[in-house]
Amino acid sequence: MKIWIQALSQNPEQDPTWRAYDEACERHAPTVARPGTEIHFASADKRAPKMVISSYVKYLHLGQIIENAIHAEASGYDAFIIGGVGDLGYQELREAIDIPVLFIGETSFLVATLMGAQFAIINSDARSLKAATANAHRYGLADRLIPGAHVGRQQAEHFAMMSTDPKRAIAEFQTAAQGPINDGASLLIPGTAPISVFLAEQGVRDVDGVPVLDLHAAVIKSAEMMVDFRKLGIPKPRKGRALDVNKADVQLARKIYLS
Repeated sequence: MKIWIQALSQNPEQDPTWRAYDEACERHAPTVARPGTEIHFASADKRAPKMVISSYVKYLHLGQIIENAIHAEASGYDAFIIGGVGDLGYQELREAIDIPVLFIGETSFLVATLMGAQFAIINSDARSLKAATANAHRYGLADRLIPGAHVGRQQAEHFAMMSTDPKRAIAEFQTAAQGPINDGASLLIPGTAPISVFLAEQGVRDVDGVPVLDLHAAVIKSAEMMVDFRKLGIPKPRKGRALDVNKADVQLARKIYLS
């Protein structure tokens, strides 16, 4: 089994800011896959400022992600994972390729509902927490969600601290989690993939007995399951909202717009 994990962050050769995260994913992702599963981790070639908050910039960013997905399918990969919790390209990617596409945000939220009665998101700052919470609501999980919390740092500052002062970063995550735990959260979800892989590598599996979900483990194990389902003969859904599109439709559109 071959799984392609596509990060939304830029290749660290172009932007060294993402080097620690990229290297952490390269180390961690293979450790949670079953024996025989090959993991390929890829970052984006380009990333413009304001990508996480501008719909137009997200649209431009998505193009290179779709091209990588098409390349992954053509290269024999069995599943394609989007590593950004914002789940960019939720409809587009499922139309563009036939192999299973999994989104780390949606998958983690759904796995959380299997593991605990109610979960909470712990993020870097108020804006990123609001965005992750909106996604959970979009997936119909509002009644399973305890109001989350954030550590009070901008993402760039927070991610840098995870490399320069990991003990402090862990302590701030644990402190932020106290409110949701007191409100009844039975599972904690790191609000971004960099936070999750950092905590996993630091061995942080719980806060005061409340489990912390490893987002990469959740999405990789789910991808393996989806590939197993395909091998059992369960086909890709072809009907319903945004699914009445086949490969020929996609190929025709590519000829019209990209030639």
